[in-house]
Amino acid sequence: MRISLLCALCWLVAWGATAQHEGHAMSEEASRNLFQTDMALMTGMTSEDPNAGMEMPGWHVMDLGIARLDFNGQGGPSGRRGVESSNWNMLHAARDLWGGRLSLMMMNSLEPATFPKRGSAQLFQTGEAFDGKPLVDRQHPHDFFMNLSATYRRQVGDRSAFWVQLAPVGEPALGPTAFMHRASAGDNPTAPLGHHWEDSTHIAFDVITVGYGWRAIAVEGSTFHGREPDQHRWDIEAGKLDSASVRVRVRAGDGWSGQVSYGFLESPEQLEPGNVRRYTASISYGADGDRPFAATLVFGRNDEAHGASDAWLLEGAWRMTALDEVYARLERVEKDYELLAFKGRPHGGGTVPRVATIGAYTAGYVRDFRALSGVATGVGGSLTLNSFPSSLKSVYGDFPVSGHLFLRVRWGSAHSGAHAHGHSG
Repeated sequence: MRISLLCALCWLVAWGATAQHEGHAMSEEASRNLFQTDMALMTGMTSEDPNAGMEMPGWHVMDLGIARLDFNGQGGPSGRRGVESSNWNMLHAARDLWGGRLSLMMMNSLEPATFPKRGSAQLFQTGEAFDGKPLVDRQHPHDFFMNLSATYRRQVGDRSAFWVQLAPVGEPALGPTAFMHRASAGDNPTAPLGHHWEDSTHIAFDVITVGYGWRAIAVEGSTFHGREPDQHRWDIEAGKLDSASVRVRVRAGDGWSGQVSYGFLESPEQLEPGNVRRYTASISYGADGDRPFAATLVFGRNDEAHGASDAWLLEGAWRMTALDEVYARLERVEKDYELLAFKGRPHGGGTVPRVATIGAYTAGYVRDFRALSGVATGVGGSLTLNSFPSSLKSVYGDFPVSGHLFLRVRWGSAHSGAHAHGHSG
């Protein structure tokens, strides 16, 4: 276990614990769900009065985040084992201004220090590169700057609003809510195998987004730099505005919501030149995290020069009691066969299929316990099984089984001047 990982995790826990405002500690359930409501606010899911619920004549500040200490064991000959930490912290400040609301966000992660340099081991995961080679069976760490944005919203008419967001690092209007912020993902520590078909643009550079919402419908458009982050995770990689996206979101009532989106990404992959046209659609129940059960169905398609490929995801999380949660994720993804078989290494040629259909089936459980006031602390674990073409058994084994065992802390606080405000959705 690396000393740097332990120091980083201890720092994050202390950060979360000391951020609680005296006399206004949040419940475990509120701490679990706070980030979900805030992400919905920032991505424009609410089209009605942006000032509803709480007047903010002064600055209202929130600090919230999550950290895990995780034993990750990936089975089979392509798997690896190790101890790592997935984590992030978000500072969000908002105040009423010029008849609307200004919101500032900064989200950071220490995963560049708490993940292995090549990323977290994960069978069949692909996307991005390290030292000039494609990442295979690895999930890359998040950048230190996950979000750095300013958003201005203003009500127009009775039940509509517009918003503008400027973000050196932000999330364009493309795809569903990113996996780490979905209520339906629960406490699942792993990224979806279809991440680069569905929501990988949640960290993009030089993002400009405009949106308009009326009642239950919101329409957004973005322009941004399309290249995905490189292996240097501590910096901000500015670039020209060469990509664009559009998204339509709908709230259907009774906890149901959905989105469809399209994006043109100019040369997103460092080692694979060519543009990508990405199509996504998703339906969610309980996306605000204010219900005991949440579920999401996602479809993503990448249309590239060498052909199109699809990804499907169905996931859900159920809060059985105030302290017990179960979650599950089912995936079907079309991956580059040659990349999985040869890991980006030269090979002797021969004809191989263009894609391999990969299935991933995960189930997990988390038990919370009361350790620190205002901090949701839990221990959990998950198992993942995979289905894949029999021709890949020489690379992945006959029946690889992977799993995670982790300690998780989640924190959140809010204050405005001398007064604190709970915010539980």
